[in-house]
Amino acid sequence: MSIRESQRLVELEKTIAKGKQTFVEVGLALAEIRDLRLYKREYGGFEEYCREKWGWEKAYANHVIRAADVVKSLPDNLATIVATETQARELAKIPAEHRAGVVQAVLDEGKPVTAAEIKKHLPPVPVRPTSPPVASPAPPPSRVLDGTGWPIPTQLIPLWLRADEVQEMLTTLSRVKGALRAAQDNQDKLFTEVNFSSALSQLDQAWADIKTAKPFAVCPTCQGQLPDQCALCRGRGLISEHRWNTCVTREDKEFRLRAATGHRGKNKIGNAEPA
Repeated sequence: MSIRESQRLVELEKTIAKGKQTFVEVGLALAEIRDLRLYKREYGGFEEYCREKWGWEKAYANHVIRAADVVKSLPDNLATIVATETQARELAKIPAEHRAGVVQAVLDEGKPVTAAEIKKHLPPVPVRPTSPPVASPAPPPSRVLDGTGWPIPTQLIPLWLRADEVQEMLTTLSRVKGALRAAQDNQDKLFTEVNFSSALSQLDQAWADIKTAKPFAVCPTCQGQLPDQCALCRGRGLISEHRWNTCVTREDKEFRLRAATGHRGKNKIGNAEPA
């Protein structure tokens, strides 16, 4: 091993010893040691090096390297948001070109970028059905609550359950936005003629407009019973989160909260075991 390689090994091992501060730095350091075989002065192979030097199995070291590679594949503005190895492991299950879009989709929903939230946005695994799909029956009305904890009328449950259709559109838009931002950050020559500012602005507006199709609450004006005559829900009996936040009075919101809390309390009392 040359003096330069020895010096580089010392630098990389200092990075690994520190941190363990950030799994990205650790993973990149391990990858360089592995790829340049900087361990060869004292160890017969990378697996022996990981085990003897750091007490890690080779599989774990490779997980850290893979997680670091995943984060490095993200645009700079999103890479800093993926802060844990578990988050990166979930992203690793997604094709590289879609990872930025998934992170952006979670952010667009106002959710923290956790491994669990990333997992919700994983592309579905294609399955070839062996028999015609059978529609699942709707859950009992008593178990279907809206975003405020209010029971959804039976006749509105099928509409409520279609929220996933809207979410799929939102996720697709977010992935497109993430891909465009990645192209902009990387100065991808394929997109030289794209007006990023205009395209991203229009996608943001489309996302916001389509989000209003996603039901959030039973309409507090008609309670979902006479929606055809209701100006608030415009005939569907359900309203979006945006309409709930901007068009529903504080008094209606407080009433809904008290009623929903009382409903949950009664259920707890009713389900309590006798003394």
